[in-house]
Amino acid sequence: MQVKIPFLERFREPMLNGIKTMTSRTRKYGEVGDTFDVFGSTFQITQVCRLELGDIASFWKEEGCQTLDDFVKTWEKIHPNRPYRLSDRFYVHRFKKVNVE
Repeated sequence: MQVKIPFLERFREPMLNGIKTMTSRTRKYGEVGDTFDVFGSTFQITQVCRLELGDIASFWKEEGCQTLDDFVKTWEKIHPNRPYRLSDRFYVHRFKKVNVE
């Protein structure tokens, strides 16, 4: 199934280059096997699970950030009304870029 997942423009290059391979969200955006189009490319969801933010933060590079601090600042910018609490749980969507024939 085709789903929509929004991404900040800053993640264009990391996604197109295969560096950003996961996104964490407050809600579930799709299931394993679903695809989404962004930045002119198609991506397929390979895993969906729920993790605590403290665990998610250890995957800052897969989230497309330069450092852990960059991840925290990006998270706070995207979620200005939600404090950065390590015990809060979110939906993790892992994905890969796919070739569409």
